[in-house]
Amino acid sequence: MKAHALALLLAAVASAHAQSYDVDFDSLNPGDAANLAAPPLIRFDEASFSPDYDPDGDVIPGTDRWRVAYGAPDVLVQSPSLYDRGTAPSGLLALDGVFQPTLVRFSQPVSLTAFSVTLDNDSYGDPAARIEFYGTSGGGSTLLGWIPADQSQPGFTASLGTQLDGVDAVLLPSGALYDNLNLKVVPEPGTVALAALGAALVVGWRRRASRRPPR
Repeated sequence: MKAHALALLLAAVASAHAQSYDVDFDSLNPGDAANLAAPPLIRFDEASFSPDYDPDGDVIPGTDRWRVAYGAPDVLVQSPSLYDRGTAPSGLLALDGVFQPTLVRFSQPVSLTAFSVTLDNDSYGDPAARIEFYGTSGGGSTLLGWIPADQSQPGFTASLGTQLDGVDAVLLPSGALYDNLNLKVVPEPGTVALAALGAALVVGWRRRASRRPPR
């Protein structure tokens, strides 16, 4: 395959894999699992800041990181009125993060070109709260960046102002309900190149197969 054709194929693969999501949870019922409204690429899980353990069950020092809480129940959606917090920004339901932090996890590392989420319409909570973005490196978890999530401002919208690469999880801190999750994700460059290479090999195989004389 010629270089310019491969470049066009690479661009097409990248475009095909770019995804935009807008999640408001209003298709669910109060008390439903938030994952029922999650796009295919995403999961919502209760988060725990905890260490790794050795085979004897002892803590391995220096391994504390945000991870899915072991044995935790599903993260739910709820009407903010249950907590006397008015209505959800979308009007009905929001992800219930009042009592536990939540990990928004991706099924593969992604580049985030856009991210925003709106907090509930009340002034309860931590004005210094922040949403954190993590990437996995060497089996650990690396803080890639963070944005403020002022829980004391009603309807505060936390927005990412720059692209972050290699993201596999976003931490939503406890103390608020979260609504109107908007994000745009694209695959890592290596993932795109691998997909393009695979597509090129398939095209080449089909061409060779079409040139074989019939038996």
